[in-house]
Amino acid sequence: MASSIDSTFNNAVTNKDIPGAVLAASNTGGSHKFLKTFGFSTLRTDDGTDRSMTPDTLFWLGSCTKLLTVIAALQCVQKRHFTLDEDVTRLLPELKDIQVRQPPQDGASEPKFSKTTKIITLRHLLTHTSGLSYTKFGDLTLPLIDRCLSPLNFEPGEGFIYGTGVDFAGFMVERVSGLTLEAYLRKNIGEPLGIKSICFRPADYPALREKLADVSIRKDKAGPVEWTPATIWPLDTEGDSGGSGAYATIADFHKVLHSITANDGVLLHSDMAEELFRPNMDPVVRQAVMKALEDENRNNIYGGLPKGTQVAYAIGGMVVLEDLPGRRPKGALHWGGLLNVFFWMDRTNGFCGIYGSQVFPAGDPKCLALFAEFERRTYDICYAAADYK
Repeated sequence: MASSIDSTFNNAVTNKDIPGAVLAASNTGGSHKFLKTFGFSTLRTDDGTDRSMTPDTLFWLGSCTKLLTVIAALQCVQKRHFTLDEDVTRLLPELKDIQVRQPPQDGASEPKFSKTTKIITLRHLLTHTSGLSYTKFGDLTLPLIDRCLSPLNFEPGEGFIYGTGVDFAGFMVERVSGLTLEAYLRKNIGEPLGIKSICFRPADYPALREKLADVSIRKDKAGPVEWTPATIWPLDTEGDSGGSGAYATIADFHKVLHSITANDGVLLHSDMAEELFRPNMDPVVRQAVMKALEDENRNNIYGGLPKGTQVAYAIGGMVVLEDLPGRRPKGALHWGGLLNVFFWMDRTNGFCGIYGSQVFPAGDPKCLALFAEFERRTYDICYAAADYK
């Protein structure tokens, strides 16, 4: 595997397709464990600092944060702090009497709003079927909970729209645990797996902050990546965004993937781990998910699947409902983050992996191609492993 991957990724760095990357993969049988770095954590050249990519390089996880928050929420379900299907307004009064946006009718230019007639559950929040969207999330002048709060786009359970539901799940974790989400994740995910890099504000941890990768921008889809001094994401926002705010090393995040794929019971009981992968097969929801993937840009952001691939959404991410030739099989789960961090978990074969870069914009085709090649090579080597059956 190494020689082929080395050539592919070294060429990508040389051609400035990416500034650098960290790759991690494993099989649960124990015969394959791969961690390798390529290129640089920054393209900045004016300070004379060697910033080679290393296993200790800190990455903004973006929406990969959701997996950590989902695990935290399911841990709280295990502890009976709340359930997946109760009305969440017991802990989230902000969602009580929330309005639902109705489409304009009779030639009206403005939508109308009405009080929701259904309860919002944790399952809705985690599967993006609550109706909450990212409408106000970009307004950094607002407190985090206000950024997450907006009228529903549909009645809970009657559609799919990617939004702030997992952030609200993070608020639930905080309210029952008495901890900030960061403190909860460090204690209940980090400590059991020997992970020390999870944080929400790197500035609070100088040793981590100095290892933070810079963001590079590709201004033209066919062009090179470039370093920019502009701030692409907030380093010190108020509140812990369970949907997008966490940082960690790729090696540490891979420990989470491996634990869940192995179903080792360290983070979740088997029944809760099963919930991560169970696809929502409601026809209305599935239709909305498939409709979203018809848009090429949206499809790329959601993992760059071949056109027409049958998928559904589960609590832990998107699940493929058919085999991807040479890659993950039916039932495997994947997701990613804004700066082109992508992971997959395949319980059928016991394989998991993550590709980490820090390239903007989201769903970059060159990053997706590299991720796909890494995944294919992982399956080549794992299928050949002596412990694979």
